[in-house]
Amino acid sequence: MKTLISLFLLLFLNACSHQNAFSQFKMDEEQERSITSLKRSKITQGTNTVGAFNALYLNSVYPNLYNGNEYFYVYMYLKKEQTLTLSNEDNNTLHLTLNGNSPLELKKLNPKNRFSNLSSSKNKWNQYYLVSFDTVGKILTLKLESDQFDSASLKYQKDRQ
Repeated sequence: MKTLISLFLLLFLNACSHQNAFSQFKMDEEQERSITSLKRSKITQGTNTVGAFNALYLNSVYPNLYNGNEYFYVYMYLKKEQTLTLSNEDNNTLHLTLNGNSPLELKKLNPKNRFSNLSSSKNKWNQYYLVSFDTVGKILTLKLESDQFDSASLKYQKDRQ
């Protein structure tokens, strides 16, 4: 009897094994990769939360398209309107760093853009950016900072290729 129950359980579990967490959703391959690449952080001012910071590492989502430098799709919301800048010379502005380095390019995007399908956020009150950095290594630490605001570091590890 124990053998019969064990065999039944084994067959039952094996029948369900071909599905994964994404099996119940209609997503393309890029959307699946974007879910695993999306990182989020609060933007704080002291102990108060004043916004949200989100980033997708595009090199892992579109490896054939984004592979020369490090590319991120960044979107954020701040209660107090501010935009990102390329350099960190002015402490009153927000800036991104990747492993301590400033971006090579920062392009502001419309709320409806070519990456909108990768996230559930398409709000007009968010700010959207395509950001590129020099290639820096296997561990990537993306940070949003200024003298007024701070966010947690978003850490990515490059896939082994």
